[in-house]
Amino acid sequence: MSIVRSFRRNLNRKTVAVVLSGQGLEYVRSLDETVLSKVVSFPDYYRENSPVIRELDDQEILDQSREVEAQLGVSSVNPYHYYDRDLRKNGDWNHVIRRHLLNLRFVAKLLVDARYYFVRGENVTHIGCLIQQAAHGLGHRYIRPSNARLPNRLEFGSRILGPNCGMEAAYDRIRSGATDDTTKKAVEQADQWLASFLDNPSQPSWALRNSRTRLHLSKRVYQYAQIGLQRATRPLRQSRDARRFDREARMTGFPGANFVNQMLLPDLRRMLHLRRSIFRRAVSMEGDFVYMPLQYSPEISTLVYGYRYEDQMNLVRTLAAYLPTGCRLLVKDHMSMMGRRPYAFYKELESFYNVQVVSPSVSTFELLNKCRAVATNTGTPGWEGFVMGKPVLVFGDVFYRYFPNVLGLEFSQDMGEKIRSYLDNFKADETVIRNCVASYFASTYGCTMVDIGEDTPPDKVEEQADLFAEACRWAVESLEDDFPIDWEH
Repeated sequence: MSIVRSFRRNLNRKTVAVVLSGQGLEYVRSLDETVLSKVVSFPDYYRENSPVIRELDDQEILDQSREVEAQLGVSSVNPYHYYDRDLRKNGDWNHVIRRHLLNLRFVAKLLVDARYYFVRGENVTHIGCLIQQAAHGLGHRYIRPSNARLPNRLEFGSRILGPNCGMEAAYDRIRSGATDDTTKKAVEQADQWLASFLDNPSQPSWALRNSRTRLHLSKRVYQYAQIGLQRATRPLRQSRDARRFDREARMTGFPGANFVNQMLLPDLRRMLHLRRSIFRRAVSMEGDFVYMPLQYSPEISTLVYGYRYEDQMNLVRTLAAYLPTGCRLLVKDHMSMMGRRPYAFYKELESFYNVQVVSPSVSTFELLNKCRAVATNTGTPGWEGFVMGKPVLVFGDVFYRYFPNVLGLEFSQDMGEKIRSYLDNFKADETVIRNCVASYFASTYGCTMVDIGEDTPPDKVEEQADLFAEACRWAVESLEDDFPIDWEH
């Protein structure tokens, strides 16, 4: 909510708040008409329109869905169904096709014949993905902020997957020796960060929070206490109608179910897994090996950017089959997935003769230092490996896939030949690394996502919210060639 207020302060614009859940409706209650232009509520839209949609037969549902798809310029709703980690759990045909039509109509209501200064998007929900796909074709400036792989910086994706907004142009300027202030600043920042990172490699704080704290019992108990307090006080903060809608729309389960299923049970299974033989033995890091970190799933990184290789077991199996003779594949699971996968998953990985499972407690940077190459779908270790001068094999749509000296792969019969040729001829180029890092600085902005208590302390909220507003202005200006900016609108 602090971001909405910062848009009013810094951009002199009110916000059209799109609320997708009952819980979201509770959040906007703290805002007033001085900062909000209006609230567009999916819960209200759902209640008003779902009774009518339920009465339509299947053919009418599909015909109307295709009409709205054509209006939005969307070829199919199906990919975005599987990107949504909640909606994809629903296998009921009758319910799903009606929900798809409802979502399509809601997006059309938002975007068709409407005008916004910009659309701040997300692509972790079905509706968010539809907005991302349709916005540009309907004439909207669309930006999607996310935490960068650099500390305390934001990157902005656009309507397509691939490089960040402005990254390719920044790389060309840097490589050609441009001396404008923006380029010079990016090069200076890159040189400072590279020197610091190579001297003492470390992960961004958000990455550490999401993984390493799970190894510390005291920190985990503290998280339990925080979440337990939030759950206990939620009835005081959220109306019964809001909770009922979230359950009816299948956006949430029964009270406490998520805490038990998403935290408590996985933590118990994690403690058991880490005492099993696979994770207690030391894996040799001598000889040739490719390091492959697995990723959290389901999540945007695998559902959207790495969707072709979401099945990580199949990805490991196929890559292992195409590695050069004598090269092992060392696989390390994401700490957040420990306890979410059955132990049989790791046993199956070990059934491949040239695959070995590494304990999550082993340092990523120790593996990166000793490996011959790093392979990933879209993970941060691919970026870290590139910076450290390692060969990188990447399968998903992630910004560093497009860097020189990185091998972007698709499953194919000649994949093994491509990998062998790449590894045999690889030479790290410090200038290329520096230029790529500098282009990343030039296409990111120095601020956070303003997650209070996560990456932003309470006393820095207003300051970071103001920076976030300026970051959005900066990202919008980068789209000026596509959409000339009307500062009065």
